[in-house]
Amino acid sequence: MKEKNVNLILLTLGIGTVLGSLNISMFNIALPSMVTYFNSSLSTVQWLTSGYMLAAGFIIPTSGYLGDHFGYKRVFCTALFFVFILSIIGPLAWSIEVLIAVRILFGLCAGLLAPLSLAMLYKLLPASQQTKGASIWGMANMIGGIIPSVLSGVILSVTTWHFLMVFNIPFAVLALLGAMRILPKDEINAEETKKTKLDFVGFVLTSISSITLLFGFSKISAWGLSWKLAICLLVGLGCLVIYVLRSWDKSDVLLNLQVFRHKRYAPSFIASCVNSIAIYMVAFLMPLLFQSGLGVSPFLTGMIMLPCSIVSMIAMPVASSLYPKIGEKSLTAVGVTVLLIGSAPFLFVNPATSAVFLALAMCIRSIGLGTLNLVATNAPMSSIPPELSGHASSLTNWCHQMLNALIVGLTSSLIDIRLNNFTELTTENIAIAYTSTANIVMSISCCLLVLVLVLALKYFRTKEEIRQQ
Repeated sequence: MKEKNVNLILLTLGIGTVLGSLNISMFNIALPSMVTYFNSSLSTVQWLTSGYMLAAGFIIPTSGYLGDHFGYKRVFCTALFFVFILSIIGPLAWSIEVLIAVRILFGLCAGLLAPLSLAMLYKLLPASQQTKGASIWGMANMIGGIIPSVLSGVILSVTTWHFLMVFNIPFAVLALLGAMRILPKDEINAEETKKTKLDFVGFVLTSISSITLLFGFSKISAWGLSWKLAICLLVGLGCLVIYVLRSWDKSDVLLNLQVFRHKRYAPSFIASCVNSIAIYMVAFLMPLLFQSGLGVSPFLTGMIMLPCSIVSMIAMPVASSLYPKIGEKSLTAVGVTVLLIGSAPFLFVNPATSAVFLALAMCIRSIGLGTLNLVATNAPMSSIPPELSGHASSLTNWCHQMLNALIVGLTSSLIDIRLNNFTELTTENIAIAYTSTANIVMSISCCLLVLVLVLALKYFRTKEEIRQQ
């Protein structure tokens, strides 16, 4: 495949990935203004985010089946088309209920973009180009995870919430035209397609599991350790266990778990999940830490987050060039070590800690995050045959969606617990609550990073093994 064609494919799939991940939290900063605009309550308006997450969690497990059955290009283009249409309809919403409905439909369409684009990378690109593809996809996914708070803040400072959706229109058009012209035509075996039926039982089980777990995680802070949370977790995890038991030895299922039979996939999958936790932790916890824990203004917080995002994105192509030269094991060791060094100051952060010092630590942490993100993206996908890439991508993105909701729920709950320990909520006590939460969450993250390093040293490939393949 020509270098020009590879770059155009990566650009098209990268834009699609950004559109999918960007819109998850695009409305977070706008929620207070939406309450005033629609004369509604925060509990209602927050469904602009929760509804999107539930819809995306519902549809992501089906992406592998939809791609195999109807063609990855066709489903990708269809999803982009409806993202375009819904981005036009959304700003015309005359009530909060209509806008929530649009956001839910948006989640059903945009939720497919990231898993479909990742699967197509490994189906379309030769092995020699897949590491480059993984770095582009990882960069796009990180942009979608970290930039929304900055971007939406800028948009809302100069115009209204309507442009949070209008913003998507030119990118959806660009990605759709690029996909139609550049992506190769789908090769679908008509006879095999007729034989393949939707795993309806699996669809019901994964849907119930996704919705109940996502909803339960989003309510951890509000419910605490209550019977409501227990029911959500029991139902969600129960359906998940049933799905695993009935699907473990089958290939004609919604999420093909045979990917775990490949030796390197399971440890790579764990590394991918830990990396996801690190990314979402930055996106959710760090703005809260700087604003409520250290007293930094929202604008300056955005200015701190922006260079960290840029550093992560620069680190990924650099790591991509090092990938075949030093191998997955060494690259993971470098990424984890740098991440641990950058995370160390947050283990001891307190209200008196310098925000500038922590900003520098975050930039160091971002180098490790970008490096590990590349390995965590490419290692699991390169460990399986191309025909399973759709199912592996669905599984990876579905778990990332669950972890995103879990991190937000647990972190919010920890902050509430810390705040409730004080009889009086002074500025100093609030700052202590947020900084102590950062101590705990970052400690857990560091422990998980050590686990990734152990798994990488045992299961990941050396440079010699990469060259042999």
